[in-house]
Amino acid sequence: MKDFLQAIVYAGLFLVLFLPLVVANDLFFPFITGKNFGFRIIVEFVLAAWVVLALLDARYRPTFSWIFVTFAVFIGVITLAAILGENPATSFWSNYERMDGVVTIMHIFGYFLVLGNAQFSKRTWSIFLHTSVGVAAWVALYGLGQIHGMFAGSGQPRIDSTLGNSAYMAVYMLFHIFFVTLLFVRSKDVWLRVIYALIALLFVYVLLMTGTRGTFLGLVGGSLVAISYVALFGSRFPEFRKVALGGLILFVVCAGGFYAVRDTAVIQNNAALSRIANIDLTTDLSVRSIIWGMALEGVKERPILGWGNGNFNFVFNQQYKPELYGQEQWFDRVHDIFLDWLIAAGVVGFISYFSIMAAVVYYLFWLPLRQPERESDFNVLERAILLGLLVGYLLHNVVVFDNIISYIFYGTILAFIHARVGRPIKQLTSIRITERVVTQVAAPLTLVAVIAVVYFVNIPSYLAAGDIIDGMRAETPIGRLQGFDTAIRRKGFGDQEIVEQLAQQAMNIARDPAVAAGDKETFVTRAELELLRMIDEKPGDARLHIFLSNFYRATGALPQAKEQAALARSFSPEKPSMMVEQGVVELQMGNIEGARDFFKEAYDRVPEFEQARTFYAAMLVQLGQVDEAQALHNEPKYLQAFAVNDYAVSVVQQAQDLPLLAQLFEARIALNSQDAQNWASLSFVYYQLNEKDKAIETLKHAGEAIPSFKPQSVCIAGNIEAGRAPETPCTP
Repeated sequence: MKDFLQAIVYAGLFLVLFLPLVVANDLFFPFITGKNFGFRIIVEFVLAAWVVLALLDARYRPTFSWIFVTFAVFIGVITLAAILGENPATSFWSNYERMDGVVTIMHIFGYFLVLGNAQFSKRTWSIFLHTSVGVAAWVALYGLGQIHGMFAGSGQPRIDSTLGNSAYMAVYMLFHIFFVTLLFVRSKDVWLRVIYALIALLFVYVLLMTGTRGTFLGLVGGSLVAISYVALFGSRFPEFRKVALGGLILFVVCAGGFYAVRDTAVIQNNAALSRIANIDLTTDLSVRSIIWGMALEGVKERPILGWGNGNFNFVFNQQYKPELYGQEQWFDRVHDIFLDWLIAAGVVGFISYFSIMAAVVYYLFWLPLRQPERESDFNVLERAILLGLLVGYLLHNVVVFDNIISYIFYGTILAFIHARVGRPIKQLTSIRITERVVTQVAAPLTLVAVIAVVYFVNIPSYLAAGDIIDGMRAETPIGRLQGFDTAIRRKGFGDQEIVEQLAQQAMNIARDPAVAAGDKETFVTRAELELLRMIDEKPGDARLHIFLSNFYRATGALPQAKEQAALARSFSPEKPSMMVEQGVVELQMGNIEGARDFFKEAYDRVPEFEQARTFYAAMLVQLGQVDEAQALHNEPKYLQAFAVNDYAVSVVQQAQDLPLLAQLFEARIALNSQDAQNWASLSFVYYQLNEKDKAIETLKHAGEAIPSFKPQSVCIAGNIEAGRAPETPCTP
């Protein structure tokens, strides 16, 4: 039985390494959900097998290390923070887009626990790392195939491969650059070292091609730490010490060379490399620094245990700064590992998280200095590489955040170190349990427990993720509704995303004249009920209220839209997009002056906000304040923003401001010369201005730009030349 259980444990642990290849196209968020559900289910079965194995054989029982202790304490702290946080359900389960809640981190701990106590031999660890490097090499080559048009996702300027996000791809490469370096220093075979070096270069190149600047700086910082450590403490490895010293010189030369050619066409014409070459911390961190300031305000409000995992959106909305108007409207992460954990679990969680890293540093740096006999745990080269990886990972997370891939490989490193430094716990190893009790009692109970856990933790949400796609793909409105209804009835953790997608479909159906009135009513009514339910379950979420306001506007329920827009604004009072939503509602209700006031408020907050500026100018035109309106679009970028807004153009048409109307159609043509209607409209405006030569010249250019429009343009021009109305039908 031991061999069978060990086989399950080993097979599961190795299977985890292949998860980066998983892309579940039939699930919502295919790059995220397939990997996460796969990881959870594998860990649950592996953990169950390991528990029974540990009962049978004391060698597999948990060993003591401060890494194990601090990780366990961290799990306890974030669990308590989630229970006491703003929205416990979100904290524990997260959503489909992230799947990084407490439940996921518990699974990472389970993975660490099993891998760190699986009794891998040195050879097994070598096979494990080689397997991981092999999978990473395939992922890297697939990514290169993408940018060369060979695989799905081709045409992306930045490599994301099977991970679906260039930042996720970058940190995956970062881990494996250090993994393959570890294999390099352990090997004595020259040809193997050549292969490792080539693979490392492949990973470095792919990391660069992700264009992820934070991870690039992590690679630079981590490499410098590793090289410096060997240069300082590598006296027992003189050949590597010389290489390290040479590496520092080479690093300076390469950095200087890259800096020297950073402005060349080869670099600047490559979307990924130009992002790295043009790093400017002052500019690049300007948005991040605003968000970090908002996060600090949230930390002050809940300093001890924070807001709970995944609840930064509440802080983001409350503390929103208008200058973020042009950024993503719904940040759910701080994008900084320090502040993310201060928000998620307060000062206590922050300390407990970084105590794990402190324990790693203790074993890799401090303990070898105090107890040289611990050299057998890790030699200088291994310590240097692992410390470099830790620094690189930390620097990466200064401006990004963790995902399932980075969690898995951080857990792998922690387990790798724990497996070496952990010491048996006498109280555990001394316990004796008969094989009969294990096989007849513990094993059956564990099997029942793991089946229950696998089902209740994963299956309903997994099936619902597929139901969403079924609902989106259905050809009839009722078919779509049935798909979403099935997803909701699963009672998984992705309810908000399901309901938002349902509401989006309802808005589209409400605008579709081909859909029967009864089907529209059924779909819209169900979507409204689900949105209201979500608001009851998640009070204070501005996103849900603004979504419901949009929904009511789309379905013609304007008084309700006004109410929801006001509620959304109350939860995020400084957000210009909320003011614009209120203005749009007033506009649809026919309250022009009320709409103007909201648009002006948004404009006054951020004059650069083109949407607010355009609507405000349109209201001024509609109210007869033309001079004030023209002052708002006296720069080309603002004129273009005004020109592409159909409502603004229609207002100018109603006001019969022909000179301005001509400017708007000229701007539209400059942005898109392939729209025949814009050419025809501009020609007609010139005709109305009695500038017939310009009208005819415009039609000539239109025929040249759009050959299919040439017969019609010639016809209209002929009418104008003959003194007929432009719209007069042409005779053959």
